[in-house]
Order: sequence, then structure tokens, then C-alpha cells
Amino acid sequence: EGRMTSTQVKAAVKSAVMEDDKKRAVMVFGLGEGPADDHLEVKVEDMLRVSCLAGKPTVNDCYRVGTVKEGAERPAKVILSSCEAAATFLRNGKALRQTTRFKKVYIAPDRSREEREQRKTLVSQMKEKIRSDPLQYHFIRNGVVCSREKEQAPSNLSASSARTQVSSNSGTVPRNQTSTPQVLHSKPR
Repeated sequence: EGRMTSTQVKAAVKSAVMEDDKKRAVMVFGLGEGPADDHLEVKVEDMLRVSCLAGKPTVNDCYRVGTVKEGAERPAKVILSSCEAAATFLRNGKALRQTTRFKKVYIAPDRSREEREQRKTLVSQMKEKIRSDPLQYHFIRNGVVCSREKEQAPSNLSASSARTQVSSNSGTVPRNQTSTPQVLHSKPR
């Protein structure tokens, strides 16, 4: 009664392997695509070199996803050597936007269709919040839309001099004690 059949074991192993593969994969958007996209792996290796300076992860596979359409760039699916490597690449992806070569590249986790639909709903909720309350900073964290007060520069300083003052202030920036995040749940409780 408590024993699994060989079919159930095979299905469980296949599911676990697919889940691990999904955690090792990231999607890369905005990576230029030419008529002969022979250099995709080189571009991905360059991105990894820029974003993961210490211990560049190994790329197991990378390929374009979707159908070829005139004037549209297909995203690239990159499968890395480990889940930790994928998490590091996602976490350090902001470093790419500070380079001229990868300024328009966006990295996201590989999501299922249901996860993409959920994310699309959250993004539309966040955009609505941005339109209705532009004085707040809105973001998505752990599947919910959150809001907090934007940190304002002192009114007697220009924005650039305020940044200079903050960066020279021993690395600590005083936070407004009243800026606790508001959470908007996307699902009924």
C-alpha cells in the first residue's frame, strides 16, 4: 500500500529533474538577433563575464525561443550549470544595464505559462498603482505589489549634488521611519 510502482517512481524522478532544469534556466530579453545568430553563446558568455565577476558560471546550453518574426527579437533561454549560478546571474543582472553593450538586456527567471500569467497580472496592478500614486515607489516582491515612500533629495540641493552628498556620507543613508511597505495582495486570502 505504501509502495510506489515503477511508473510512479519514473514520473517523480522526471518531475524532479524538470524542476531542477527550470531552476537552472534564465530567460534573456533584448539580446540582439541577426540573420545568422551564430554568436549567441559568445554574447551569453560576455554577459556572464560582466555580471558575475567572481566565479563565472558554466553555460550548459543556450538557444532562442519562439518563432522568427520580421523586426522582432526572440528571447534566449540560457541553462546554467547550477541553481546557484542562475540565482547569482539573476541577482547581478543589474550590472549589465550599466554597460553600453548590454544596456537594453533584461534577465528573468524561466517561468511556466501560469507563472507568466500571474506576473502579467501583478505588473498591470503595479502600473495602475504607479499611475494612481506617482509619489510612492511601487515594486513586486514575493508575488505581491508593494509600495513605499520615495526617498526625496533635500529641496535646496540639485539631484546630482544630493547624490554626491549621499554617496560621501560614510555609506549610510538615513531612512524615513514612516516608509513601511504597503502590501497589496493579488489573491484573495
